[in-house]
Amino acid sequence: MTFIFLGLLMVLMFLVARSSLKKTGLFLRLSIHVLGGIVGLWIFDLVLSLLGFAIPMNVFTIILVGLLGLPGVLALSVLQFLGI
Repeated sequence: MTFIFLGLLMVLMFLVARSSLKKTGLFLRLSIHVLGGIVGLWIFDLVLSLLGFAIPMNVFTIILVGLLGLPGVLALSVLQFLGI
Protein backbone atom coordinates (compact mmCIF):
# COMPACT_ATOMS: atom_id res chain seq x y z
CA MET A 1 0.00 0.00 0.00
CA THR A 2 2.87 2.34 0.77
CA PHE A 3 4.35 1.82 -2.68
CA ILE A 4 1.04 2.82 -4.26
CA PHE A 5 0.96 6.09 -2.36
CA LEU A 6 4.62 6.77 -3.07
CA GLY A 7 3.86 6.25 -6.75
CA LEU A 8 0.93 8.66 -6.49
CA LEU A 9 3.24 11.18 -4.81
CA MET A 10 5.68 10.91 -7.71
CA VAL A 11 2.87 11.37 -10.23
CA LEU A 12 1.68 14.41 -8.26
CA MET A 13 5.16 15.92 -8.28
CA PHE A 14 5.37 15.36 -12.05
CA LEU A 15 1.99 17.03 -12.62
CA VAL A 16 2.91 20.02 -10.47
CA ALA A 17 6.21 20.43 -12.33
CA ARG A 18 4.40 20.17 -15.66
CA SER A 19 1.78 22.69 -14.63
CA SER A 20 4.47 25.19 -13.67
CA LEU A 21 5.90 25.03 -17.20
CA LYS A 22 2.63 25.29 -19.13
CA LYS A 23 -0.76 26.88 -18.82
CA THR A 24 -2.88 24.46 -16.83
CA GLY A 25 -6.15 23.09 -18.06
CA LEU A 26 -9.12 22.03 -16.01
CA PHE A 27 -8.23 18.34 -16.09
CA LEU A 28 -4.67 18.95 -14.93
CA ARG A 29 -5.78 21.19 -12.07
CA LEU A 30 -8.42 18.65 -11.02
CA SER A 31 -5.85 15.84 -11.16
CA ILE A 32 -3.42 17.81 -9.00
CA HIS A 33 -6.19 18.60 -6.51
CA VAL A 34 -7.38 14.98 -6.23
CA LEU A 35 -3.89 13.47 -6.02
CA GLY A 36 -2.81 16.12 -3.53
CA GLY A 37 -5.74 15.29 -1.30
CA ILE A 38 -5.13 11.55 -1.48
CA VAL A 39 -1.40 11.87 -0.79
CA GLY A 40 -2.17 14.38 1.97
CA LEU A 41 -4.57 11.87 3.52
CA TRP A 42 -1.89 9.20 3.43
CA ILE A 43 0.74 11.47 5.01
CA PHE A 44 -1.70 12.73 7.63
CA ASP A 45 -2.74 9.14 8.43
CA LEU A 46 0.92 8.19 8.74
CA VAL A 47 1.52 11.01 11.24
CA LEU A 48 -1.67 10.27 13.17
CA SER A 49 -0.76 6.59 13.43
CA LEU A 50 2.26 7.62 15.50
CA LEU A 51 -0.17 9.21 17.96
CA GLY A 52 -2.47 6.20 18.04
CA PHE A 53 -5.18 7.47 15.69
CA ALA A 54 -6.01 6.17 12.25
CA ILE A 55 -8.18 7.46 9.44
CA PRO A 56 -9.68 4.52 7.57
CA MET A 57 -8.73 4.35 3.90
CA ASN A 58 -11.89 3.40 2.05
CA VAL A 59 -13.86 4.58 -0.96
CA PHE A 60 -15.79 7.21 1.04
CA THR A 61 -12.74 8.88 2.53
CA ILE A 62 -10.85 8.89 -0.77
CA ILE A 63 -13.83 10.41 -2.61
CA LEU A 64 -14.29 13.01 0.14
CA VAL A 65 -10.63 13.97 0.09
CA GLY A 66 -10.59 13.93 -3.71
CA LEU A 67 -13.45 16.41 -3.83
CA LEU A 68 -12.46 18.65 -0.93
CA GLY A 69 -8.67 18.31 -0.86
CA LEU A 70 -6.92 19.43 2.32
CA PRO A 71 -10.14 20.64 4.02
CA GLY A 72 -11.46 17.10 3.55
CA VAL A 73 -8.39 15.67 5.27
CA LEU A 74 -8.84 18.09 8.16
CA ALA A 75 -12.56 17.29 8.40
CA LEU A 76 -11.83 13.56 8.54
CA SER A 77 -9.19 14.05 11.21
CA VAL A 78 -11.54 16.16 13.35
CA LEU A 79 -14.24 13.50 12.99
CA GLN A 80 -11.72 10.85 14.02
CA PHE A 81 -10.62 12.86 17.08
CA LEU A 82 -14.27 13.29 18.08
CA GLY A 83 -14.91 9.58 17.64
CA ILE A 84 -17.65 10.00 15.06
